[in-house]
Amino acid sequence: MVSRRRALKLGGAGLAVVLVLAVVLVAALATTGVLAAPTVESTQSQWGAVEGQTTGIETSVTVTNPNPVGIPGLLTVDYTARLNDVTLAQGAEQGVGFGTGTNELALTTEMENARIADWWVTHVNNGEQSELALTGTVSGPGFSRAVPADRTTIETDILAGFTNEEPRTVTIRNESVMRISDETATWGEADAEASPIRFSSTVENTHDYDVTLDGVEYVVTMNGVRLGQERRESGIDVEPGETGELNVTVDLETAKMADWWPEHVRDDERSELRVEMYGLVDDDGERKRVPMRLFEKSLTLETDMLGDGATSVEPMETPTNGTDFADPEVTGTSQEWGAVTDERTDIETTATLSAPEQEINDLLTLDIEQRTAVNGVRVATGSTTVGTVTAGETQLSFTSPMDNGETPEWWARHLNRGEESVVATVPTATADVGITKFDTDLAERRGTTETDVLADMNGERDETITVDGREALTVERVQSSWGEATPETAPLDVRTTVSNELPARMTITDIRYRVTLNEVVLADRKAPNSHRIPGGETRTLPIAMELDNGKMDEWWPTHVRNGERSRLNVTVIATAESRLGSERRPLDALGQNSTFETDMLNATDGE
Repeated sequence: MVSRRRALKLGGAGLAVVLVLAVVLVAALATTGVLAAPTVESTQSQWGAVEGQTTGIETSVTVTNPNPVGIPGLLTVDYTARLNDVTLAQGAEQGVGFGTGTNELALTTEMENARIADWWVTHVNNGEQSELALTGTVSGPGFSRAVPADRTTIETDILAGFTNEEPRTVTIRNESVMRISDETATWGEADAEASPIRFSSTVENTHDYDVTLDGVEYVVTMNGVRLGQERRESGIDVEPGETGELNVTVDLETAKMADWWPEHVRDDERSELRVEMYGLVDDDGERKRVPMRLFEKSLTLETDMLGDGATSVEPMETPTNGTDFADPEVTGTSQEWGAVTDERTDIETTATLSAPEQEINDLLTLDIEQRTAVNGVRVATGSTTVGTVTAGETQLSFTSPMDNGETPEWWARHLNRGEESVVATVPTATADVGITKFDTDLAERRGTTETDVLADMNGERDETITVDGREALTVERVQSSWGEATPETAPLDVRTTVSNELPARMTITDIRYRVTLNEVVLADRKAPNSHRIPGGETRTLPIAMELDNGKMDEWWPTHVRNGERSRLNVTVIATAESRLGSERRPLDALGQNSTFETDMLNATDGE
């Protein structure tokens, strides 16, 4: 232990009793005329051994006796040390005397550490101000004399270090959650049980979600001695952009001051006071601590109780109040079609959620939503909740009902994009960490699926049409393409190159067409135009077809039930008229009977 020594003049705080003892002793002998008065050269004091429940006080007085003979040890010294009228120590020395020349007078007493707890109550209730009073009595054969008290004022200002008007930011995941300002701390009425400190602060929600606390847990230590730890019902519920008041009463256990005091003395009357506050949230009826400090402050307190009573309180550097956590990740996903009805088609998703080992997992819950869009048209939404996030991998399963009624919209865009569709599945999660929520982006999946529905309606042809037994028309080529589709209509532009094999003019009239997809009739109507071809000439004839795109919601369930396979059937029947007569014939060159397939849920990576 490092001793504290301080040279004091006569009447100095801490050793006044011993000093006055010498004065009284000299006065008693000097009045008889027998001896010259000894002089007190200096006094020194220090804390002694800290053992069990007591702390020693050791006093040394240097006295010069100018007489040629010693003064016999016939005197008794009684002395008392009080703080705010709380008796810290009492002692008595008997048989006190002086030899010739310089003498060292050593006085030793023990202070019960429990008395520090009694003093602390008076110190707090007196506005952190105390008076140290040292008194004594010197007696000998035939006399007794009281020593006037020597008084020293001891003042501290511990709570000033907890007052802060400047705002500070509390973060989670490096995102600002709240701004705390106007922090104040005041003492309540201390007693033998508790020394209350009332903390008050203004809380501003700087986050996008409500900030809610169901309570607060605090821990107060001084030099490693826990003075208080408890949970309070103090809570807040602040909406984004709003402010609220957080008021917490912290009770220091008064009796624990007796445990703190020996540590304070051992550390040369220097202590570190640390206050920490954590938020509490209700999790299924259980209060859990949010691993985030609402408040943390450390101060150093230094005293000189046996010296001049000087004290100091200095704030220590406070760490940033923040908590980090890593977002869970979806590391693998598979999808397949589930139940299919006329109105909806279920997408069954199985995903692997990977989460790191971290303290906040105990509070973390995830609400996961998955949205699937085809060509920007949202077709399906599904969700699931992960009530407890555990470190490692967790398998998730959920269903996203796909609205068949959206098929005409995305299919129209499919046609307008050159029979190409972008399938995007975007999972998002809302992470609830108890005190608030965070939006968490999970890995988006995008792919491209393509079809070529008109493949068999394009290319070279060699189809001959006869009228009255003679070769009349030859179909040489067919070129088909989609017009600008809408959710209601899918125009189909068919251009066919034909040659009139007769010397006379021929007219193509009454062109009728029928288009089905998996037996769903998309068109069964007559083309609006007719065509004349001069004898011996070749013409490219435009044939405008129009499909009912609104029927695609009927087609889609049949497509999925058939393993995403559909059969397209196009039938064209026309009437050819010439001098030879009139004949109604199917134009096989313009027709089609083909199959196409898709794999929408496992579309290849695309844009």
